[in-house]
Amino acid sequence: MKFSLRRRLILVHLLMLLIVTIAGGLITSFELGKYYEHRLFQQLQTQLDEVEYLLARSALGQTSAASAYELLGGYARAARARLTLIDAQGVVVFESQVARDSLRFMENHLLRPEVQQALRAGIGGDQRLSATVNKRLFYAAKKVSPRYQEQGLLNGVAFMRLGLSLEEVEAVLRDLRWKIFSGGGAALLLIAFASYWASSKLTTPLQKLARVAESVKKGDVEAHFATESRDEIGDLSELLNDMLAKLRDDVKQMRKLQNMRSQFLGNVSHELGTPIFAVQGYLETLLDGKVKDEKLQKAFIEKAFRQTQRLNNLLTDLIDISRIETGDMKMSIRYFELEEWLTKQVADLQATAQHHGITLHSLPGAPVNVLGDRERLAQVLNNLVENAIKYNTPNGRVEVGYKDFVEEVEIYVSDTGRGIPEEHLSRIFERFYRVDKERSRAVGGTGLGLAIVKHILEAHEGQVHVRSQVGKGSTFSFRLKKMSEGKL
Repeated sequence: MKFSLRRRLILVHLLMLLIVTIAGGLITSFELGKYYEHRLFQQLQTQLDEVEYLLARSALGQTSAASAYELLGGYARAARARLTLIDAQGVVVFESQVARDSLRFMENHLLRPEVQQALRAGIGGDQRLSATVNKRLFYAAKKVSPRYQEQGLLNGVAFMRLGLSLEEVEAVLRDLRWKIFSGGGAALLLIAFASYWASSKLTTPLQKLARVAESVKKGDVEAHFATESRDEIGDLSELLNDMLAKLRDDVKQMRKLQNMRSQFLGNVSHELGTPIFAVQGYLETLLDGKVKDEKLQKAFIEKAFRQTQRLNNLLTDLIDISRIETGDMKMSIRYFELEEWLTKQVADLQATAQHHGITLHSLPGAPVNVLGDRERLAQVLNNLVENAIKYNTPNGRVEVGYKDFVEEVEIYVSDTGRGIPEEHLSRIFERFYRVDKERSRAVGGTGLGLAIVKHILEAHEGQVHVRSQVGKGSTFSFRLKKMSEGKL
C-alpha cells in the first residue's frame, strides 16, 4: 500500500524534530552537568586551599578545641558547605553537620572514593547521596600538604573534605529540560502546520508534471526532480531523472570534446606556427640576397634545417598520440628479456648523451622476462632518457636501471638535473605542457613526449611515476609484469 506524500512529509518532519529535541535536551543536560561538576570541583578545590591555610595558622590553633570546633562550623555554614577533617586512619575528627560529642558514632571515611583519590593524587572528587544529611552532595577531598602538616588545627589531620549540595544544580537542569521539551512541543505543532501546507503544494496534478517532462525533452536539461517517494509523482520524477541524466552526460561529453578539440587545435597551431614562421623568415632573408657572407648563409640554412627537424618531430609525435588515443596504434604484447633490451636502448642513446656532455650508464640486474611491446616501450624509454639528458646540468649523469619485485619489475630513469618544481608535477604529462618553455624549444622538445609516455604505459595497464627535487634531479619510473615461473 502506497503511503501518501503529504503524510510522509509531515511524519518525517515531526520525527526529525522530535529526535533533535530529545537528543538536544539529553546532550545539553549531560554537558551542562559535566560543566557544573567541573566548576563545583574547582570551587571546592579553591575553598579547600583556603581552609588548609586557615587551619594551619597558629592563632587559631591557640583557641580551645570547643571554640575551634564552633568556629569551623560557622565557617562551613557561611560557605553553605559541609566541612570534614579526617586523620590518616580515616577517623573523622571534625564534621560541620555533626555535633562534637557525636563524632565517635561516625563511620570510618578512609574508603570514601574522594578520600582514596586524594590519597593517590592529592585531590579527589565524587558525588552521591549522603547518608548523614540525606541529600545529594558533591564532595572534594584534599590531602594535607606536607608544609602544613602538624600546624595549628591540622595537627593529626591527613585529609580535608568539603561537600556542596547539588539541589541548585539539579533545579537548573530540570528547568532547562522543561524549557527545551516545551519549546520542542510548540515547534512540533508549528512544523505540523507547515508540513501540511508544504506537502499540499508538492502534490501537484500529474498533468502538470507531464508538461514539465515534455519541456525537458525539448531541451530544458537544467530541470530536476529529486525525490525517492513511491507514489505517482515519485514514479514520474524517476523517469525524468533518468532522461536528464542521459542528456546531461551527453552535453558534458560534447562540451568536453569541444574544449579538448579547441585547446588541441590552438596548441597545434601555435606549435606548428613557430617553426614555420622561423623557416619562412630564414628563407626569405636568403632569397632576398641580403646575406652575402657564406658562413652566415650556412648558419641560416642550419637554423632552417633544425626548425624543419622540429616540425618533423612534432608531426611524428602528433601522429603517434592521435593513433594511440583513437586506438589505431596496435600493441604487440610479448615477453622479452629486459636486461638485453635495456642495454641496447642505452647504447643507442650514448651518442646523444656524449653530444650534451652527459654521462649515461645502466645498472645491470638479474635476468628477467617482462611483458610488453618492445618497440613502444623503447619509445617510452627514449623519451624519458632524452629528457633526462637535454634537461640535465652540465657534466650531469643519467642512470637507467630496474628493480625486481615479486610480480613486477620497476624500470627507472634517474638524472642529476635541475629538478621539477612541485607545482608542475601534476601537469607535466599533459599535451604541450612545458615547465620551461624557452629551454624546451631550445633543445627541440615538442611538448608531447611525456604525454606519449603516459598513453603507451596506460595501454600496458600501467602508470608512469615521477619523484623530483629542485636542484637535485628527477626520477621517472614505470612497472611491467614479470613472466611467472609457470610460463617459462
